[in-house]
Amino acid sequence: MAEAAHPIDPAQSALDQRVDSLMLAHQGDARAVIETLLLAIDARAERISFGFVRGRLPGPDGGEI
Repeated sequence: MAEAAHPIDPAQSALDQRVDSLMLAHQGDARAVIETLLLAIDARAERISFGFVRGRLPGPDGGEI
């Protein structure tokens, strides 16, 4: 039995499957996949950042910094 040219990494394989699934869901439209990922990232950042990521922490006078 021949050895694989590159070892198969389970993490890479799982990532490839996720990318393939997204591409299939968007009928191969890479721009739609990117837009979906950006929307998901924005929604996640909105939920977890508490203003730090977006620079909305209150300043010493109570206003945004």
